[in-house]
Amino acid sequence: MKTKTTLTIALAILAFTFSACSFSTANISELKFGKNDTATPAATSFNVGEKIFAVTQVSNAMGKHKVKFNMKYENVSGKGKGESFGKPELDVDGDSEAFVYFNSEIPGDYSVEAILVDEQGKELGKKSGTIKITGSAPTIPTASKTGDAEDKSDDK
Repeated sequence: MKTKTTLTIALAILAFTFSACSFSTANISELKFGKNDTATPAATSFNVGEKIFAVTQVSNAMGKHKVKFNMKYENVSGKGKGESFGKPELDVDGDSEAFVYFNSEIPGDYSVEAILVDEQGKELGKKSGTIKITGSAPTIPTASKTGDAEDKSDDK
Protein backbone atom coordinates (compact mmCIF):
# COMPACT_ATOMS: atom_id res chain seq x y z
CA MET A 1 0.00 0.00 0.00
CA LYS A 2 2.84 2.35 0.89
CA THR A 3 4.51 1.73 -2.49
CA LYS A 4 1.26 2.49 -4.33
CA THR A 5 0.84 5.79 -2.45
CA THR A 6 4.46 6.78 -3.12
CA LEU A 7 4.06 5.93 -6.80
CA THR A 8 0.85 7.98 -7.01
CA ILE A 9 2.52 11.00 -5.39
CA ALA A 10 5.56 10.68 -7.68
CA LEU A 11 3.32 10.52 -10.76
CA ALA A 12 1.31 13.52 -9.55
CA ILE A 13 4.49 15.54 -9.07
CA LEU A 14 5.77 14.48 -12.49
CA ALA A 15 2.45 15.38 -14.14
CA PHE A 16 2.44 18.77 -12.42
CA THR A 17 6.01 19.44 -13.55
CA PHE A 18 5.24 18.58 -17.18
CA SER A 19 2.04 20.64 -17.18
CA ALA A 20 3.91 23.64 -15.78
CA CYS A 21 6.49 23.35 -18.55
CA SER A 22 3.96 23.01 -21.32
CA PHE A 23 1.93 26.04 -20.20
CA SER A 24 4.86 28.38 -19.77
CA THR A 25 4.82 31.34 -22.11
CA ALA A 26 7.54 32.92 -24.18
CA ASN A 27 8.98 36.08 -22.68
CA ILE A 28 11.90 38.46 -22.75
CA SER A 29 13.89 37.39 -19.72
CA GLU A 30 16.58 40.04 -20.07
CA LEU A 31 17.41 43.33 -21.77
CA LYS A 32 20.94 44.61 -21.37
CA PHE A 33 23.22 47.13 -23.04
CA GLY A 34 26.88 46.90 -23.97
CA LYS A 35 29.61 47.66 -26.47
CA ASN A 36 29.35 44.34 -28.34
CA ASP A 37 26.61 42.00 -29.64
CA THR A 38 26.49 40.02 -26.40
CA ALA A 39 26.52 43.10 -24.13
CA THR A 40 29.35 41.54 -22.14
CA PRO A 41 30.14 43.30 -19.94
CA ALA A 42 26.82 45.05 -19.51
CA ALA A 43 26.92 48.86 -19.39
CA THR A 44 24.53 51.78 -19.03
CA SER A 45 26.88 54.66 -19.76
CA PHE A 46 28.43 55.36 -23.16
CA ASN A 47 30.40 58.10 -24.90
CA VAL A 48 29.13 60.23 -27.76
CA GLY A 49 29.54 58.37 -31.08
CA GLU A 50 30.15 54.99 -29.43
CA LYS A 51 28.31 51.94 -30.81
CA ILE A 52 25.61 50.81 -28.32
CA PHE A 53 24.11 47.31 -28.45
CA ALA A 54 20.69 46.52 -26.93
CA VAL A 55 20.55 42.74 -26.40
CA THR A 56 17.46 40.74 -25.40
CA GLN A 57 17.20 37.16 -24.26
CA VAL A 58 14.00 35.43 -25.43
CA SER A 59 13.10 32.51 -23.14
CA ASN A 60 10.50 29.72 -23.04
CA ALA A 61 9.83 30.24 -26.73
CA MET A 62 8.92 27.60 -29.24
CA GLY A 63 8.52 28.56 -32.88
CA LYS A 64 8.78 31.93 -34.55
CA HIS A 65 8.36 35.25 -32.75
CA LYS A 66 9.26 38.86 -33.38
CA VAL A 67 11.14 41.28 -31.12
CA LYS A 68 10.13 44.89 -31.69
CA PHE A 69 12.50 47.55 -30.36
CA ASN A 70 11.43 51.13 -29.65
CA MET A 71 14.29 53.55 -29.05
CA LYS A 72 13.39 56.92 -27.54
CA TYR A 73 14.90 60.19 -26.37
CA GLU A 74 14.26 60.78 -22.66
CA ASN A 75 16.36 63.80 -21.74
CA VAL A 76 18.22 64.91 -24.85
CA SER A 77 18.80 68.54 -25.82
CA GLY A 78 16.65 69.56 -28.78
CA LYS A 79 14.54 66.36 -28.73
CA GLY A 80 11.09 65.76 -27.26
CA LYS A 81 10.81 63.47 -24.22
CA GLY A 82 9.55 60.08 -25.41
CA GLU A 83 10.16 60.93 -29.08
CA SER A 84 11.02 57.75 -30.97
CA PHE A 85 14.12 57.64 -33.14
CA GLY A 86 14.05 54.00 -34.21
CA LYS A 87 11.70 51.00 -34.29
CA PRO A 88 13.57 48.00 -35.71
CA GLU A 89 11.95 44.53 -35.67
CA LEU A 90 13.77 41.20 -35.63
CA ASP A 91 12.50 37.67 -36.25
CA VAL A 92 13.59 35.07 -33.69
CA ASP A 93 13.09 31.33 -33.56
CA GLY A 94 12.83 29.61 -30.19
CA ASP A 95 14.98 30.60 -27.24
CA SER A 96 17.55 33.02 -28.58
CA GLU A 97 19.19 36.41 -28.31
CA ALA A 98 18.23 39.35 -30.46
CA PHE A 99 20.14 42.60 -30.67
CA VAL A 100 20.14 45.99 -32.35
CA TYR A 101 22.79 48.68 -32.23
CA PHE A 102 22.85 52.43 -32.63
CA ASN A 103 24.93 55.46 -31.70
CA SER A 104 24.30 59.13 -31.09
CA GLU A 105 26.30 62.31 -31.37
CA ILE A 106 24.04 64.02 -28.81
CA PRO A 107 24.64 63.45 -25.09
CA GLY A 108 21.66 62.71 -22.85
CA ASP A 109 19.38 59.99 -21.52
CA TYR A 110 17.84 57.42 -23.87
CA SER A 111 15.44 54.51 -23.36
CA VAL A 112 15.00 51.26 -25.24
CA GLU A 113 11.96 49.01 -25.01
CA ALA A 114 11.92 45.45 -26.37
CA ILE A 115 8.52 43.84 -27.00
CA LEU A 116 8.07 40.15 -27.82
CA VAL A 117 5.09 39.29 -30.05
CA ASP A 118 3.87 36.01 -31.49
CA GLU A 119 3.08 35.31 -35.16
CA GLN A 120 -0.41 36.77 -34.73
CA GLY A 121 1.00 40.01 -33.26
CA LYS A 122 -0.09 39.28 -29.67
CA GLU A 123 2.24 40.85 -27.11
CA LEU A 124 3.86 38.21 -24.92
CA GLY A 125 6.19 40.34 -22.84
CA LYS A 126 8.42 43.37 -22.74
CA LYS A 127 11.40 44.84 -20.98
CA SER A 128 12.82 48.35 -21.03
CA GLY A 129 15.95 50.08 -19.87
CA THR A 130 17.72 53.42 -19.97
CA ILE A 131 21.22 54.49 -20.85
CA LYS A 132 23.22 57.68 -20.59
CA ILE A 133 25.42 59.07 -23.34
CA THR A 134 28.08 61.50 -22.14
CA GLY A 135 30.52 63.78 -23.87
CA SER A 136 30.19 66.78 -26.12
CA ALA A 137 28.20 67.11 -29.29
CA PRO A 138 30.45 67.88 -32.26
CA THR A 139 30.86 71.56 -32.98
CA ILE A 140 30.26 72.99 -36.40
CA PRO A 141 33.17 75.17 -37.49
CA THR A 142 32.21 78.77 -38.12
CA ALA A 143 33.28 80.55 -41.29
CA SER A 144 35.97 83.10 -40.67
CA LYS A 145 35.64 86.56 -42.17
CA THR A 146 38.65 87.36 -44.34
CA GLY A 147 37.46 90.50 -46.04
CA ASP A 148 37.14 90.86 -49.79
CA ALA A 149 38.14 87.80 -51.71
CA GLU A 150 40.85 88.42 -54.21
CA ASP A 151 40.91 86.47 -57.46
CA LYS A 152 44.46 85.24 -57.83
CA SER A 153 43.87 83.11 -60.89
CA ASP A 154 45.87 83.79 -64.00
CA ASP A 155 43.21 84.42 -66.70
CA LYS A 156 45.54 85.83 -69.36
